[in-house]
Amino acid sequence: MDSWNRQFAALLSVQLLVSTAHGMFVPLLPSFLQDVGHVSGDSLYIWSGAIFSANFMIMMLLMPFLGRIGDRYGRKPVMLWSGLGMTLVTACMSLATEPWQLALLRLAQGCFTGILPFTMVLILIGAAKNKVGVSAGTMQMMGETGSLIGPLIASSLLTFYAVRGAYPAMSVCILLATVSVFCFVKEGPRAPVDAKMERSTWLSDWKQIWRMKPLPSLLLSALCINFALVGTNPIIPYYVRQSAHKLTFFNDQWLLGITLSATSLAVIVFSPLLGMLSDRVGPLLLLKIATSTAFLLCIVQAVTHLYPLILACRFTLGLCVAGMMPNIQAQVRGLVRKGMEGQTFAMVNSWMFLGCLTGPLLGGVIVAQFGIRGWFITAMLVFGVSCWQAFHIGSYQSRKAELELAQTVTRVSSTAN
Repeated sequence: MDSWNRQFAALLSVQLLVSTAHGMFVPLLPSFLQDVGHVSGDSLYIWSGAIFSANFMIMMLLMPFLGRIGDRYGRKPVMLWSGLGMTLVTACMSLATEPWQLALLRLAQGCFTGILPFTMVLILIGAAKNKVGVSAGTMQMMGETGSLIGPLIASSLLTFYAVRGAYPAMSVCILLATVSVFCFVKEGPRAPVDAKMERSTWLSDWKQIWRMKPLPSLLLSALCINFALVGTNPIIPYYVRQSAHKLTFFNDQWLLGITLSATSLAVIVFSPLLGMLSDRVGPLLLLKIATSTAFLLCIVQAVTHLYPLILACRFTLGLCVAGMMPNIQAQVRGLVRKGMEGQTFAMVNSWMFLGCLTGPLLGGVIVAQFGIRGWFITAMLVFGVSCWQAFHIGSYQSRKAELELAQTVTRVSSTAN
């Protein structure tokens, strides 16, 4: 137990550091486009979405392959390779002078994925079965702590330095996470691969994973959640600037940092608590409540321009975030087959990254054509699909339980006769 606690602490520190680096990028992007790239008007929205989502495209494509490599040869080497590559590419971002150069660097950054996804894998498969929910919630708490710290650090740096001065700070965070993986993360001996699994192909493994019901519904729900959540991030700076009744004693940069951090603050406070509740009442119930509440919050954000109400919505959304992805991951943990943990969670991550890719990319186009209100209506519909999937999973589980009960009764009757 002590060895697991040390491992858990090391993985949480990795989650914190890398998430801090990622969080710093959100306030830096509009400043880069306006101050360095000299982009304005509708092009500002489109470039924001394209650059923000660029690395998710490569991550989505590479993650299934890295999952198989991790299952066969070890997850720690993949994490080290990813951390070092991300450190180097992020440092090079300070040299970009045009939007397309930053987009290419974001694409290159996506080639070095793996450190955060495999952090999640090691935590979820290492946790006791009765503590999967709280472990996933604590992991998300640390990730959102980074998302809280990151924008505040970046906004503070932008107050004193040009946008280029923040990229080295991002690299330092990622490098420290990589050192933590090297020094403190231990990977236990892997079970030997049987002959059947050794002969399996990439495609046959993916087909086998896809047949694990209700995994497809969980994947679609994960895609929708990340589409709506990540797609909103590049839009928030412009949403805050257009809001009314601002807190006049804060400038726009500080208001942006506060708004981005409000959701993360709620996640930090409530993720472990909701994780413990999930272990008691089941993750599906919390997923239903969270997705339906997020649906309603999008309606409010689509019709209001009052900054205090916007801030309240962003904080309440944090409660929903705490009840969504950790509970999807907890349900996947109950479906995963031994020896295929990395590939199964890699498929989950690929669908998450697909949402992270399409959300900002389409979000920029939607805002350019229909305004910020049009984006929140879109996000409302997407959360509605995720909510419908949650209820669909509940119906499937009820039918499965009824079928298993009928089969049990039939066997008992046959044995009695």
